[in-house]
Amino acid sequence: MASYPLREKMLPLAVESIVDQVDALYLCLNEWRDVPAEYRDHPKIHAFVPETDQKDVGKFFTTPEKDDIVFFVDDDLIYSDAFVGHMIRRLEEKGPDKVVFGTHASTYTEKSPTSHRQRDVVKVGQRLRQIQRVDQLATCGMVSLGKNVAPYEYMKDSQKFVDVRYARWLYENGVESWAIDRRRGFVSRIPAERDHETIFKTFTKRTPPAVLEEISVFASRANEAAE
Repeated sequence: MASYPLREKMLPLAVESIVDQVDALYLCLNEWRDVPAEYRDHPKIHAFVPETDQKDVGKFFTTPEKDDIVFFVDDDLIYSDAFVGHMIRRLEEKGPDKVVFGTHASTYTEKSPTSHRQRDVVKVGQRLRQIQRVDQLATCGMVSLGKNVAPYEYMKDSQKFVDVRYARWLYENGVESWAIDRRRGFVSRIPAERDHETIFKTFTKRTPPAVLEEISVFASRANEAAE
């Protein structure tokens, strides 16, 4: 999980919803002065303030063991009690070596998209009756074996488009991306007290050409596999 000071009221709610479901929570606190005591003293939380703002790349700052089961989560979401258990079951059923699962998913309608709008999206809070092969997953609610987590060196210059860069790495390494089946409320958004900055608002809505080029590496490949 990665966070920044403007989310300090949301963060405890997100942490509380996930921390008891995992063995350890690695928390990148971008732009914090110090690690707050409630995170520093928690036995499961490994919180740190990076020397430079890592933004969403902070989720990849820590290198897991190859056989770890790794969850990517966000600081503005609530994870239901069923989240971790259900994600692990589906990962194991499908075979964890060459698949990852997530909640917010995109399948591009063109192989060389010119806009982020050229995709079908399964939103994070949406109900989904069965698992679905997709092109790209968001790191707001995702599970992977440690060996299928992209290295920090590969990800470090992908601030604000880590989902695209990670989807590219997965495709290039033969790892399939799947949207998880779930009921409504499996993951839900924390209501914001005021309009707050999101990567979608500040970056994705006007995706730069260089990022669209990266998307073209894997875009619409899930549709090909389904045919």
